[in-house]
Amino acid sequence: MENKEKEIIKKEQNLTLINRQNLTISGTTKIISLKPDLIQLNTVMGGIIITGTNLELINLDNSTNKAEINGNVNAIKYVEGKNKEPFFRKIFK
Repeated sequence: MENKEKEIIKKEQNLTLINRQNLTISGTTKIISLKPDLIQLNTVMGGIIITGTNLELINLDNSTNKAEINGNVNAIKYVEGKNKEPFFRKIFK
């Protein structure tokens, strides 16, 4: 039973949004895309898409898996599975 409890703890994730401008996400595993109006990343709970304006990644701490994002956040959306790079982007690299 202890193994199941440890597995659940490993997959814990927190999102903290302050005044729609300062976002902290724990459990971040990979940054997929960084644009001023869209940030895509993978987390222990699946893919997340953040949309807004003037978005920028301020800090990414690999030891704690926390990402800090500043800007005007309009939406935060979980997506099924992990975010993958768009097909055409892979072809035209």
